[in-house]
This record gives sequence, structure tokens and C-alpha cells, in this order.
Amino acid sequence: MSIYFHDYDKLYPELVIEILEYFEISNATDGKPNDKSIRKFCAKNNFKYQPVPINRICKRLCECNHMDIVRSGGFLDLDSNYVVIFKDKALFESQRNQLSFYFNSVVYGFEYIYRIYKDLVVPLVWERENGEYSAGTGFKFKDGIVTAKHCVTDVTNLQIKGYKAEDLEGKPIYISENEGVDLAFIETGKISTPILLAEEGEIMQEVIVMGYPKIPAFTQFLTAEKATISSKASSRITPTKGAIAAYGYEYLSKIDAMLITARIRGGNSGGPIINQNGCLVGVACHIPDANPENGDYDDMGYGVAIPVSYLLDLIDKKSKQLPTHHNFFKDFIE
Repeated sequence: MSIYFHDYDKLYPELVIEILEYFEISNATDGKPNDKSIRKFCAKNNFKYQPVPINRICKRLCECNHMDIVRSGGFLDLDSNYVVIFKDKALFESQRNQLSFYFNSVVYGFEYIYRIYKDLVVPLVWERENGEYSAGTGFKFKDGIVTAKHCVTDVTNLQIKGYKAEDLEGKPIYISENEGVDLAFIETGKISTPILLAEEGEIMQEVIVMGYPKIPAFTQFLTAEKATISSKASSRITPTKGAIAAYGYEYLSKIDAMLITARIRGGNSGGPIINQNGCLVGVACHIPDANPENGDYDDMGYGVAIPVSYLLDLIDKKSKQLPTHHNFFKDFIE
């Protein structure tokens, strides 16, 4: 995908938002949107950008209903013209950086999404009273870290990669009042960038699940799956691509859970589920009657996730705080 767009996603991270602003109808020359074209956009930027990838970006935006074509034609589609109408231009300008990540995700796809957001996903290690250690996943969201509730309850200490114990000492951990909602939010008070946006997921929408699954014999690896799996040994984080299969009432948890076709294994719990718009739609969770030896997934291979609305409600209300003792947080040990 990056090669298809001449690596413009890496070279020019603001390009997509610049294209949208150029073709926005109120920016038309003398009020005439027909005066705009791919050729004129490239000329305006001293031909720093080549017309072919620019036109590909515009066509992708049209496919996703973020842009409309006015005219198509000319050599290499140089005379093609597009139009965009911002419903709330003031909002577009005030949230330009966040919207840039959103539209880049729409255009460049999961390869871009993974590259941009992988540093937000962190491994967790916790120790239980019997001395056994387990691993899971957390991710930076708003002003804290999201993870699964079972990663922080009934444990003697918690380690989070990238965080020192002294930085987390005394930080509150909020959990859902619903015992079946496997969510926890550690309020660090630090907002991480890029900011992960959130929206409700739709059935049949493609998603990517990022996390740190338990895979024997591997300690450091990075895998990326798009229909088939390709991997390279560098960093132990696993994105898995699938689609939202259904929403259904989970009677044991008493929540409206989300089923996804992406694989979820033990250790993935607490990881983000991100859609093709680069937005958080859910959190990988624990199934109440799952066998830990088999991982947190059912016999049919569906992954179970908690919709993002439950997480936003937890962060907004912060109604139940998990009691923790002094030195609950420990330095992460590689």
C-alpha cells in the first residue's frame, strides 16, 4: 500500500488533509470549484507531489464517500477535479491533527494504522499471590492506559512497559461496576500522541486487533496479518485483521458484546480493536467461562470484544476505583 502511494504516507503526513482543504468548496478560486484540478494542486506545491499518487488518494477518498468527483480527464488524469464540503469547517480546523490521522487511515489502510499506533500498545506483566506471572496487553488512550480488568484484580503487583513504578505510584485504577465488563483504566494524567479516536463499530467493518499473545518459543516478534500471515522477528506485538461479525447480548457478563473474526489469544486481552478509519471500536476481553489454557476465545474462532461505548462510559463516570497497596506498580523487567 505504501509503495502504491509512493511512500507519501511516510514522506508527507499532512498531504491528505492538504488535498481535502484544497478541494473544499469554500476555497474555490473566485467561487468557482471547476477551476481546481490535480494539475493545479501539484503546480501550487511546485510539483513536489506527483499527479498519479495524488489522484489515487482522491479516488480512495471518493470510494469512502469523503469526496466527490466533478470532472475526470486529461493525460494521467491531470485535469480531474474533485470537491469536498466540510459540514463544520471550524471543527475541522480546530481538530486538524486528529482528522489528519483519521483521513490518512482511510486512505492508506491498516499498514499505516499499525505503523502509527503500534507504540500506543504496551505489554503488561502481573504477579499473583501464588508467585505465578501472567502477561497481557494495555494501550494508551486519553489520559491513561486501558487494559482488561482481570489483568489488575487479584494481583500483587503490575508492570507496564515504558512506565517506571515511581511514575505510576498512587495513580488510580478504575474498573466497571458491572462485574462482567472486563475493563480497567489506569489514570496516568498523561495524554499520549497520536491521540486514538473512538467511534462505534459497524457489522462487517474490517478491524485490526493489536496485542501481545502468548505464543510458545517466541520472545520478540512482530506479525502483521492481512488474510494470510507475514512476520518478522523484531518486537513482540501482534496485529490480527478480521471483521466485526455481530453484536450480541452476552448473558454471563450481561453486556452487548461484539464478535469479531480476528483471532484473539490469551495475552491479547486488553488490546485495542481499531477499524479501517483508524478509530478505536472495542477492547479485546475475557470470556467468563473461557478455559485459560486455551486462551480467551470460543470454539468457533470468534474473538469477543467490549464495544468502545462501555470504555467511554467507564472513563467518564469513574464510579468505582480499585483499591491498591503501596508498591503495587513495579518497574517493567524485559
